[in-house]
Amino acid sequence: MTDKSMRLAATTALLLAGILAGTQLGKIAPLVGWYQDEVGFSLVLIGWLTSMIGIFVALAALPAGWAIERAGMRMSFAAACVVMAAGGIALAFLQKSEAILAARTVEGAGYLVLVIAIPALLNSISPPAWRAPVLAIWSGFVPVGFAVADFMSAWILPAGETAFLIAAIAMFALLAAAAIGLVFKVADFADHRLAEPESSGAFGATMTAGVVLISLAFGIYVVLSVGFFAFMPAFIAGGASAIALSAGTIALLVPLGNLLTGWLVRGRDARFAAWLAAIGFGATAAAALPAFAGTSAWFATLAAMVLAISGGVAASALFASIPLILPKGGSAAIAIGLVCQAGGIGTVFGPPIAGQVIESYGWPGFGWFMALSSAAGIVSLIPLLARPAGTKLAVR
Repeated sequence: MTDKSMRLAATTALLLAGILAGTQLGKIAPLVGWYQDEVGFSLVLIGWLTSMIGIFVALAALPAGWAIERAGMRMSFAAACVVMAAGGIALAFLQKSEAILAARTVEGAGYLVLVIAIPALLNSISPPAWRAPVLAIWSGFVPVGFAVADFMSAWILPAGETAFLIAAIAMFALLAAAAIGLVFKVADFADHRLAEPESSGAFGATMTAGVVLISLAFGIYVVLSVGFFAFMPAFIAGGASAIALSAGTIALLVPLGNLLTGWLVRGRDARFAAWLAAIGFGATAAAALPAFAGTSAWFATLAAMVLAISGGVAASALFASIPLILPKGGSAAIAIGLVCQAGGIGTVFGPPIAGQVIESYGWPGFGWFMALSSAAGIVSLIPLLARPAGTKLAVR
């Protein structure tokens, strides 16, 4: 096998392992009814069960990045795969609520390392021409993972909930094993490493208002998207929805927004990327009520499609903004760590908040929640929208 073929195989395996890691985040969504009826969980507790896997990201994304750098990306990736697989196997067989939450916490420890190590490995082993499309695909791993969970549930849930949970973690373990075997055989590209900060003041230099606002906007996006995809299967299956597509099909539309944004931001500046993110939030606000309160099948379906694609646009545009707003002496790694931490916080609190809103105000109330939160995302970007044009995006 040629070097190029090996790199392509390793890159593909990493992407697939990442998507299946996202499936572990989304595999609770098809089981909402079962956890309510058989285990006795409330929607709020189910929301916590969904978000538990991201709690470590919320608490420790930045220090985990430093630890991964010291331990080595490949060893960290391999260890994280083992930890996530162990937690997933335990989750499939445990019955008591405390044990279920504990198993989900173990999965979360593995997930924390994976969401940092996988994109770092993709960056390090990919030729320069591959990096932009590869990372664009990676940015949609959570919604695609939710879609995989939804489709797997349709095929496997008739055999039982335990069988579905075992299948989900077994698929991850299989792809992770393939990725581990390949990444240890592929060397890094010589130019993959980002420039290191020259002084110990890089943290202070990085924490500008722009970086903080991008992180805040990304956290808002994650609250919206994780809540949306966590409860979309229950909404469609519960009979209150006029949407004509499955939740998995809707989730598969998100990468269209990721890829569209990757094409649009090439050579553009920070203000353009911020405007693109704001447009994504605006489209989400406009589509939320028709999707969750509409009675017309075609209109509700179109609105759900807009929600998925506009979310992909907003997320990708926010990530594209990071290199554009870094000041001299700032660290891209620190900025990305802050954005990931904000996303982790959104992952933890998004599903419980969504569950509480749905229980208190119904599905139309959740539509209002999404619309108002999207408006908050736009407000957080206003200082960036007013930036002068000129900074070019480092995408080739």
